[in-house]
Amino acid sequence: MPICANAKCKSVLSKSRLPGLQYTFNPYIGCGHGCLYCYVPDLFRGKFPIWPANVAVKEGALDKLRSELGRSKPGVVGISTSTDPYQPVEANLKIVRASLRIFKEEGFPISIQTKSPLVLRDLDILRGMDAEVGFTITSHRNEFGERFEPGAPAPTSRLRALEGVSGSGIRTWIFYGPIIPGFNDSEEDIRMIVEAAARTRSRVLYDRINLKPLVRLRLGAAIPKEGMREISLFDYGQLYRKIEEFCRERGVSCSPAF
Repeated sequence: MPICANAKCKSVLSKSRLPGLQYTFNPYIGCGHGCLYCYVPDLFRGKFPIWPANVAVKEGALDKLRSELGRSKPGVVGISTSTDPYQPVEANLKIVRASLRIFKEEGFPISIQTKSPLVLRDLDILRGMDAEVGFTITSHRNEFGERFEPGAPAPTSRLRALEGVSGSGIRTWIFYGPIIPGFNDSEEDIRMIVEAAARTRSRVLYDRINLKPLVRLRLGAAIPKEGMREISLFDYGQLYRKIEEFCRERGVSCSPAF
């Protein structure tokens, strides 16, 4: 996915309303993964006329970060919460890698959520930090990824990366979401997620599909009309109880994401 011209910005460190995070740091704008279920375009209506979107880099992100951290009370920072921090462009630009060094120097805990094995590159920095890494793993089946996450790394590669991060002694978690009824809510899907969590000592956060207008539009191209209707009417209560039951069986900590 090509990079747009650098994006001007006044700030890179923002107060967060997300559970467990005091701040967010987003050096990139846009996302090349093009996940059909992503509701970021709905939150920034009009900013992303096409999806997947070109990835823009915020001008002076690292200098602004140093300055803003110096004026901020230490707290947990979510790394790139409105786009994947480990976009393909990060492999060359290394802005997230450089930011990790800054957070480490300033003593700010960080929380990363990604779909990319590229995070393994930064284990040398993460090992000495107050850090956690979460992987979005919606299914163990690559065909699910090909259908709903066309530009993202394959689910199987995420599972291997999860094992690599956990094996390095870094806290890990799995984001099992969004759950799309009829596509990744089977007992097999749930057991795979829970077994991966047990194997890597990860906690599990789960979440339903959020059918915002632009999400509905994109999903409508991949799911028949009747399937969309069933998703809209689906009762998640029983499914959530099953997830919690399997987690109890395997001694895995789990909770709703929101």
